[in-house]
Order: sequence, then structure tokens, then C-alpha cells
Amino acid sequence: MPLHLYANIRASGSVPAAWRPNRGNADKFPVYNAELLKYLRQLLPGKWQKVLKYGNNGEVHYFEHESGQVADVKFFSY
Repeated sequence: MPLHLYANIRASGSVPAAWRPNRGNADKFPVYNAELLKYLRQLLPGKWQKVLKYGNNGEVHYFEHESGQVADVKFFSY
């Protein structure tokens, strides 16, 4: 499962340029999958969380490190 780290969700190339996040509209959850969490911590040690961010024409799902770096960015259009 090769995941890549990015500075932010835009740097991943998965999010369209026209997408704009809704203000204050993000759900954050702990990473419950132990194997995935272990893999993420091998990439970058520290706290990781699953984020679902909603926007004007879709939503973005990704894993966010406490430093702000992200991994496995996916965009789902409405």
C-alpha cells in the first residue's frame, strides 16, 4: 500500500482547482485500522487522523499528520 506524503491537499493533485472547502466543515476521526496506522507512523512518526472535508462540488478524504502533512488524498464529486 504505497502512500505518499504531501504538504497539503492541493499539492497531491487529486483536488480540482475549482473546489472550495465549506468554512468550518470538516470531520476528523482517529485512525482505527491498526495496520494502516502503523504504516502511516513509519512514513512519519506522530499523531495521524482521518479527515473528511466538504466543499462546493465534492468532498476530500485524507489522512492528516499533526504537522499538517497529508497522505492518501481522494476527491469524491457530488
